Amino acid sequence: MQETTKKRLRAPLQPIVSLLTSLKVAPNAVTVAGLLFAGIAGGLLSRGLFIGGGVALLIAGLADSVDGELARRSNRTHPMGAFLDSSFDRIAEFAVFFGLFWFYRSNPGMAALIFATLFASVAVSYVRARAEGVGARCNVGLFERPVRFLFTVLGIFISHFYPIVLTICLWIILVGSTFTVVQRFVYVLRGAERKNGS
Repeated sequence: MQETTKKRLRAPLQPIVSLLTSLKVAPNAVTVAGLLFAGIAGGLLSRGLFIGGGVALLIAGLADSVDGELARRSNRTHPMGAFLDSSFDRIAEFAVFFGLFWFYRSNPGMAALIFATLFASVAVSYVRARAEGVGARCNVGLFERPVRFLFTVLGIFISHFYPIVLTICLWIILVGSTFTVVQRFVYVLRGAERKNGS
């Protein structure tokens, strides 16, 4: 996702960031709160409470969107904060999908779809992390976390009324994430070839 798009999406959150800054709330505290709400979301989803789970997931997503901006605004940016945020994102993702998996555990087809979607979703972030770990830029991809989060939330909320919607959203995330993994592999390998050829 381009930085200009990210800035536009973060614009409505500025009043919240300003309030948290004035209250001297630590960015890491917001990160931890986001993980806690993701865990709550997973627990509610595991019991089939999709509306409550969706609300908890929205709060977790809000915290995840705010913590980085709060760190920049309050001049508390630190590599360990970024490490904590990225690690907690993966744990939160697992908690939510495990809640869905547990609820649908008696449905082999749905359980397999949830597992495959989680695998593909985590692979998107993993490929970028590994690429950047070896010094390669990997800021491309159609299905970055905000897009996956959007489809997850929509699927959870709407499935309370129309269960088939969650299945559709999971398939969209699975296909989109798989495409993004391939897209990032190709981008990084081509970049490496150009670098070696220069």
